[in-house]
Amino acid sequence: MDGKRVCIIAADGNEERISSITSMIEEKGGQVTLEDTGDIDLFIHGTGNVPNFPKLTELSRDEWDKLVNQFINTPAMITQSALDTFVPGGSDDPRKFKDVKGRIVIIGPALPAGKKISGHERAKVEVFRGALRPFATTVNQELSDVLKSNVRVFLILPGTVDGKEPNDENIVNTINYLMSDEAGSSSEVIFCPDETR
Repeated sequence: MDGKRVCIIAADGNEERISSITSMIEEKGGQVTLEDTGDIDLFIHGTGNVPNFPKLTELSRDEWDKLVNQFINTPAMITQSALDTFVPGGSDDPRKFKDVKGRIVIIGPALPAGKKISGHERAKVEVFRGALRPFATTVNQELSDVLKSNVRVFLILPGTVDGKEPNDENIVNTINYLMSDEAGSSSEVIFCPDETR
C-alpha cells in the first residue's frame, strides 16, 4: 500500500475496528483519512453489523427500512460518491471512465460470532450480505465491460460459518491485495477473508 491514499467511511462507528484497520493500513505504508479529501486511491465503507432482532417477519416497516438503508442504500450511495470522486463528470460523460483507476471496498456485515450460533441468526445476516453480492458484481460489470474503466468495487464479508470472530488483520491483508494490479484485473470481487479455502 506504499503511498496509497485511503478514505474510510464507517456506518456503525465501531471505533475499535476502525482504529485497528487504520493502524494496520498505515503500517503497510497507506495514508488514511476519514473523509473525502479528493485524490483518493481507495474508498472503504464498513456497513456495520446487523443488529439483534427476533425475526425478520416481526420487523416494523420503519425497522426494515433502516436495515435496507444501512446495508443496501448507503453502500450504493457511497459507491456512487466514490465514482464521482474518481471520475468527476462521469455521469454526464461516460467516456471519462475509460482507463481511470480506483478501488472501492465495501466491508459487509460480519457473520454472528459465538459458540452456539443458530442457522436462523446466520440467515438474518445473510439477507443483507446476499443483497450486496449482486450489487458488487453488477457494478463491476458496468465499470469494466460498458465503461472500460479500471475502477473496481470489491466486497469483503467478514466472519465464519462456525462462529469465529472476524480477524481485522485478514481484512487488512485482503484490502492490501485489492490494491494490487493483480486484483484490478481479476474477475473475483467478493472475498471472505476469515474462511479458509
